[in-house]
Amino acid sequence: MVQSRLRKEFLKMMKHFNNKINHFSFLIVLFTQNPFFGYMISLNFVKKMKLSNIIVFLTLVLLSSCGRDPKKPGRIFIPDMAYSPGYETYAESPIPTPEGHLMSARLPVQGTIPRGAIPDDEKIKTNQAYLMSYLAKNYFTHKEEKWEEEYAKAAAMLQNPLEPTKENIARGKELYTIHCQVCHGEKGEGNGQIVVLPDGSDGPYTAVPPAYSKRLPEIKDGNMFYSISYGKGMMGGYGFALNVTERWQLILYIKTLAGLNVSGQASNDLNKTNEPKKSM
Repeated sequence: MVQSRLRKEFLKMMKHFNNKINHFSFLIVLFTQNPFFGYMISLNFVKKMKLSNIIVFLTLVLLSSCGRDPKKPGRIFIPDMAYSPGYETYAESPIPTPEGHLMSARLPVQGTIPRGAIPDDEKIKTNQAYLMSYLAKNYFTHKEEKWEEEYAKAAAMLQNPLEPTKENIARGKELYTIHCQVCHGEKGEGNGQIVVLPDGSDGPYTAVPPAYSKRLPEIKDGNMFYSISYGKGMMGGYGFALNVTERWQLILYIKTLAGLNVSGQASNDLNKTNEPKKSM
């Protein structure tokens, strides 16, 4: 009698427990959209291993945050860790700048000099021509409609601060071979490998550059520096690839290709280095 009563109580308890488990199974299936997970926490599984079922249940909750589509993230429990409330550097902002731009990052104040933009070298800081070569970019907008105006401004503003030593010209030749020869040719005649093919036919680059001997006598060092830095016509700028000193060294070399006098041909003096000209 007692055993029969205990048996009934046990079956009643298991039925109640089964309903609870089935309820949780339904929630898990609905949450994960995968019936396999619901089966894993079914009554039969719980009867055998209760602790394991708890572990599986917690594991399923964690797995539910994973998405099947690699392009879509799963459920995010702490969204502030993934999505910053602040604006990204180049993201749009609802507050326009005085110029009407919607970028979150503002342009620096005109004349701003980035830290480290000018080498910490007294020979540069005390030489007006050398120093201006580093500061010149603050006077140019690089806008296409102002190209002629700024090209002329560069001619008046900039001059080569380097002595035409043998070392400077030799370094200029190395840079010319790397960056310029492919278009301008070995001797600066405008017949580089991509302009004129070995068989004499036209190459893939259709904008034939003029020979240095014809073009360079008409322009000044500042014009050359501006063209090398920001480009001219079909030629792109090389300011990103050549530092200030390298650009001036390159100019020294291309002037020799044009047959121009580079300050008395001081390159024959083997004792001189690439020090800037002394400021007056």
